[in-house]
Amino acid sequence: MSADVATVVDFSATLARLRAKALTLPIIFSAGGEIMDAAAPPPGVAVQRIAILGSLTTDFIARAVACALVLEGVWPVIYQAPFGSLIQEALNPGSALHRFAPDCVLVATDWRDGVDPLPIGADAETVAAARADKIALFDHLWTALARGGHCRILQHLMAPPPMRYGGPAERFAAASPERQVAALNAALLDAGRGRVQWIEIDRLAAEVGLARFASPANYYAARIGFDQRHLPDYVGHFRAAFRAATGRAKKALVLDLDNTLWGGVIGDDGVGGITLGPGSPAGEAFADWQDYLLALRARGIVLAVCSKNDPEIAATGFTHAATRLRREDFAAFECSWENKADGLKRIAKALNLGLDSLVFLDDNPAECDLVASTLPEVAVVPLGDDPGKFIEKLDAARWLYLESYTAEDLARAEAYAAREAAAAEARGATDLGSYLEGLAMRGRIWRPEEGDIARVAQLEQKTNQFNLTTRRFSEAEIRAFLADEAAIVLAFHLRDKFGDHGLVSTLIALPAEDGETLHIASWLMSCRVFSRTAEEFILRHLLDLAAARGFARLRGEYRPTAKNGVVADLYPRLGFSESAVTGEAPPDAMVWERRVASGAAIVSAITPA
Repeated sequence: MSADVATVVDFSATLARLRAKALTLPIIFSAGGEIMDAAAPPPGVAVQRIAILGSLTTDFIARAVACALVLEGVWPVIYQAPFGSLIQEALNPGSALHRFAPDCVLVATDWRDGVDPLPIGADAETVAAARADKIALFDHLWTALARGGHCRILQHLMAPPPMRYGGPAERFAAASPERQVAALNAALLDAGRGRVQWIEIDRLAAEVGLARFASPANYYAARIGFDQRHLPDYVGHFRAAFRAATGRAKKALVLDLDNTLWGGVIGDDGVGGITLGPGSPAGEAFADWQDYLLALRARGIVLAVCSKNDPEIAATGFTHAATRLRREDFAAFECSWENKADGLKRIAKALNLGLDSLVFLDDNPAECDLVASTLPEVAVVPLGDDPGKFIEKLDAARWLYLESYTAEDLARAEAYAAREAAAAEARGATDLGSYLEGLAMRGRIWRPEEGDIARVAQLEQKTNQFNLTTRRFSEAEIRAFLADEAAIVLAFHLRDKFGDHGLVSTLIALPAEDGETLHIASWLMSCRVFSRTAEEFILRHLLDLAAARGFARLRGEYRPTAKNGVVADLYPRLGFSESAVTGEAPPDAMVWERRVASGAAIVSAITPA
C-alpha cells in the first residue's frame, strides 16, 4: 500500500482486539492487513523484521504472521519475497531479501517442494539420493539466510499430499509421495538441528484432516498451499516456533489443585472423598492428566502449585492411593487464601523466573480471568470442568514447544529439587559464608565439545536475567567460535551436596582489535545458581586464561533490559571500572574494564571438580 494511504495502528488496541476472543479468519484478515499497512511501528514497541519466502502464495500467511507477532508483544515489519523466488532470493546476496536485513525468515514450503516425480517402483537408494540433493539445497539456503547467525530461520515441515493412490500399497513404496514427505521431514529435522525452528504443518494437517487441510480449489485458483480457514490454528503453531527461536519458551506450569489435579475439594471431602483413579471416568481422566504432567516434568517442565487452600491440608491430596504426583514433584507450593495473581508473583520469585515463563492452569474461569487481566505476561489455560479434555487443552495452547531435549532439560526437575533443598537450608542459616561452604559446591570449567553445543545454544536463547548483552548467539555461531582458537568459549558445570545442577553457565570472550584487550561478548547463567559465587569462580578462571595469553585488559559490557537488572552491578562488584572505550557496544550499553592479573585473589565458595 502506498504511503499516502498507510494507516496508523494503535498497538494496545490491536493487541486487545486479538486477545478479546478466539481468533477467526475475518479477524486475521482485517487486523493482519491493518498491521501490514501501518505507516510506521508504534513508538515504544519492540520491532521484528521478518521475511516470508515460499514457492506458493504467501499473502494469507503474512497476515497470520502479523497477528501472531502482535500477540507475542512485538511489532512486525514484513517483507514478502516474490512468488516462487525462494532460491533466487536466498542465494543472491544482492537480492531485496538481503537488503531488507530480516531478523527472522519464514520458509513456507509445501509438499510439492519435497516430492520428486520418481517412478513408483524406484528403489530406496534412488529415492535417498534425490532426498540428499534436497537436503544439500536447504543447507545452502539456511547458510545464506542465517547471515552468519544474525537471522533466525523458521520453516514449515511438510504435510503429505491428500491423494491416496493405491492405498496400503503406497506405504511399501519408497517413492510414494507419502513416504517421500515423511522421510524428507525426518531428514530436515536432523539437518536443521540448532539452525531452524520448525512449524509443524504436518501435525496441523493431521489434526484437521488432510482432505480438509489441503484445498485443491485454493491451489488452482491462487496457488495457496492450504485452506485459509485453518489460519487461526496456524497462528498458534507459528507462535510456538517463534517463541523457541527468540528465547520466549515457557518454563513452568502453575496448577490449581481442587478440580484441577483431582475431583472435589480436599478441604471439604478429605483424601478419601476426592475423585482420582479407577472407579469412575472422571477419576481415570484425572489420573491420566497427572501422568501427563509427570511426563512433562521428566522433559524439563517445572511444576508448581497455586491454590486457595490450607497448605498442610492441600498436601494430603498427594497421599491418595491413586495419585501419580507427589508433593516433592512441585518446585514451588503456594497455598494460601490470597488472590492467585499475588501467588503467581511469589512463585516467580521463588523459582527465580520471569512471570512470562509461567503457564497458569485452573478449572475456575474467574481465577483465569483475574490472572489474565492482572498479569498479562502469564499464559493462562482455562481447563473447564471436563478432566478428559485437560490434556487436549494444554496441548492445543502449544506453550511448551522445544526443538530438542538436552541433558539439562531431562535433569531439570532434580536440579530444582536440589535448589529448593539448598534454599530451605539457607532460610535456617545465620551466616552466608558458612552456608555456602556447607553446600560443598564443586565446579568444572571446560571448552565445550560437540555434545555440549545444544545446551550452550539453549542457554543463549532462553537466558534473560543473568544475560549481560542478550546478543543470543546461534548454534552456528557457537560452532564458529569453537573453531576459532583465538576465541575463549567456556562452559561451567555445578553440583552440590543436594544434587547435580548441570551445565549452568557459559561465557564467550574474543580478542579486541588492539590485541591487548579480551572482550566478553556473552556471559550467561541459569537462574538456578544465582548468588552461589559461580561468577567469581568463572572470572578467576577467565583471568588466568587471559593472563596466559598475554592480554592486559578484560572488557565487558552491560546492556540493560526489562529482565537483566539482577546483573546491573556485576562488573563493578567483580572489580571492573567504567571504561571510556565503547568500541562497537550499543549506545545504551555501559562498558567496564579491569586489568588482567592472576585470578587467585578472587574468592569463591566453589572448589574445582
